[in-house]
Amino acid sequence: MDLNTCIATTESYHTIAYYSHLIPVSISALLIFFTLIKSKYSLLSKVFSLFAGTYCLWLIGSVIDWTVSDYHLVTAVWAPLDYINVIFFLAGAYFFSVLLNDGKPISNWVKVAFLGLSVPAWLLTITGHSITGFNQPQCEAFNGELLTNYKLGIEWFVCVYVVIFGIRGIRKSDAKKKWQIAIVALALLLFFTVFSVTEYVASVTGVYEINLYSLFILPVFLGMIIYSITNLRIFKIRSFGTQLLAYTLLILVGSQFFFLENTTNQVLTGVTLVLAVGATFVLLKNINSEEKAREKIEKLAAELDTKNTRLLELDKQKTEFISFATHQLRSPLTAMKGNASLILEGDFGPVSDGVKGVVQTIYTSIRTMINIVEDYLNVSRIELGTMKYDLRDMDFRDLVKEVAREQQPNIEAKGLKWSVDVDESQPYKIKADPDKFKQVLMNTIDNSVKYTPEGSIAISLRRKDGKALFAVKDTGVGIRADVMPKLFQKFSRAPKASEANIHGTGLGLFIAREIVTAHGGRVWAESAGEGQGSQFYVEVPVV
Repeated sequence: MDLNTCIATTESYHTIAYYSHLIPVSISALLIFFTLIKSKYSLLSKVFSLFAGTYCLWLIGSVIDWTVSDYHLVTAVWAPLDYINVIFFLAGAYFFSVLLNDGKPISNWVKVAFLGLSVPAWLLTITGHSITGFNQPQCEAFNGELLTNYKLGIEWFVCVYVVIFGIRGIRKSDAKKKWQIAIVALALLLFFTVFSVTEYVASVTGVYEINLYSLFILPVFLGMIIYSITNLRIFKIRSFGTQLLAYTLLILVGSQFFFLENTTNQVLTGVTLVLAVGATFVLLKNINSEEKAREKIEKLAAELDTKNTRLLELDKQKTEFISFATHQLRSPLTAMKGNASLILEGDFGPVSDGVKGVVQTIYTSIRTMINIVEDYLNVSRIELGTMKYDLRDMDFRDLVKEVAREQQPNIEAKGLKWSVDVDESQPYKIKADPDKFKQVLMNTIDNSVKYTPEGSIAISLRRKDGKALFAVKDTGVGIRADVMPKLFQKFSRAPKASEANIHGTGLGLFIAREIVTAHGGRVWAESAGEGQGSQFYVEVPVV
């Protein structure tokens, strides 16, 4: 026998070694490449690459020891394997620590601790204590007992570390983060435990072939990691799973060449591989196009969201400005109205009829202005959510009669007939803000008066299904079907209101709707069409 060679493992073990080692190496290399590129070299991807890279290095060294028969090469590669084993276990713990810290750098003390744990293994390796001898005929080295025990200690330490800190991380995290930690912790624990147990059994029994079969747990581990990356997005990258799956399938198809001996099967596998490469190219090209389109859509959506936020801020500022401005206007307008009233009543002495007519016009205009200011104030309070209601038990019937009396001069001034019909046999106690609800009735009646050039106004109050139903029916211009949906919106006015010289802000019905809704009631309108009058209803629960 050549002194430089030894009797290597059987051909069947060669095939198993290639399949159990090189396929995980290829898939791990793809994982490293994609996670680094797709996550733009984030810290978490770098630490994962350190973990996966050191494990790939161990796999390459292991497959050399299983398949090569050169004594010197096997000896050289076997010696540092236990040290590399310690490194990738500690790198796995480091990766898990960074994941628990949301991808941010962990404490320098923890880094020093991980590094310090690797130093004894390094010293034992460089001082020649990693292997104590070599069985040349069987191509197997005798591992140093001290390094073997230290390696097993590190492996179990990492398993316990993952369990303890995994449970702590799950307890402290939100639902999404809990799943990330749980899946990654389970994957690491499954892989490390199986790997460590088989390493221990192999070292005790000397049956190292058991290590080959333990590596078949790797697809499960890699599958869980890939699931964490794609579905749980631990690296915050997208369009990852399909690309990785496509390349993995190519690797699996290509791996068949390791144990195909029949020429026909090799040709068929080669054709299948070529077709798979073509299909993968088309698939990935479409995925890239979709990813670019999605990124563009997400960018536009983000810009739109930013602009919407800005518009909401501007709308709020506008509402606040109107509220401030109208507050400032109300005080001087109230003073002007009061003084005009005193002049008309003669408190400042007698005035001529001409002056009195002018002051009356001023008084009427100021009163209109005050109503407009009050409408704007109410709208700003509603939009800002600062409208306050002083709810108390009150008689709806008395309020209807009071409002009808106050509106009588306006109705009669237009030459309209009017009537008030209240069913006196029923109680109408409601829980409401008297002032706010009075404004609702005033706005509703005033709206009918403004849009009824001739005819009549009929006001009524009834009990229906445990609710009080207030109604105002007019013979006015009516409401078109296309106008009805917009009737209770802000600044909504009849299409020909300006031509008919009908004054108003278009806020009255909007304010009425908001107040009634806040009282748990509803308000609506009905009309047979243009020129056929309209009916307005206010319904509110009876106490």
